[in-house]
Parts: sequence; structure tokens; C-alpha cells
Amino acid sequence: MPFNQVFQSLGAIASIIVPAKPSVRPLEIDLELPEPLTKAELAVLGRWVSEDGAIRLDLRPNGRFGKQRDQAPGHGGRYEVDASQLYFESDAGHVWSGELRRGQLAFGEKRFRRILQLDPARLMQSGR
Repeated sequence: MPFNQVFQSLGAIASIIVPAKPSVRPLEIDLELPEPLTKAELAVLGRWVSEDGAIRLDLRPNGRFGKQRDQAPGHGGRYEVDASQLYFESDAGHVWSGELRRGQLAFGEKRFRRILQLDPARLMQSGR
């Protein structure tokens, strides 16, 4: 058997045993502007306070929220709005949902009223 065929056979066997290097994808950067907020998302932006004033909830235009209780450290996470339903997931992994009814946020028995409405255009200009 000529050496050519031996080397070709060894090369074929080696290519089966050792996988080829994965191809490298170029870096992709999404330069599109964020989508405008829907009416439902605009309706929930701002600071909300529970009826007893013990819990404050800040809903921001970037889909993040901050929650603060009296005498307790605050925490945050992300939220999504689907019509009148709100879905929350804290950074700790807790999940819950709420509903916007007649200008109030409702989470089970808890009711929240808005005390500060955010202007998303002004927030985007200031870089928050």
C-alpha cells in the first residue's frame, strides 16, 4: 500500500476521533432602539404604595421593579405586563402575579395606589 493511501486513511480515522474546531461566530450587537412602551405598560409605570403604606413598589420602564417594606431591606427583579395582568420575578427567584383594576394594583388581598407617575421619555433622556 503506497504511503499516500496510508496517510489518507490515518487522516480519515483521526478526523473521526478528534472533532474539528467549532467555527467562530462574529460578535453580534443589537443596535436597534428599544420598542416603545404599550398603553398597558405606560399605565403601570411609577411608584405604588400599599393601602396601609407599609410597602412601596417602583415599576420602571426598563421592566425592572424595586420593592421596599418598612424596616426591611429592599429587593428587586423584573416584571412584565400583559393587558391588565402583571407578572413579577424577584432576583431571588420568587414569582407572583397581580392585576390592574380601576387604577389600583391588586396582589391577592393587597391593594396598591399610585403616588408617582413616571414619564418614560424624561427617564430615557436622563439615562436611568
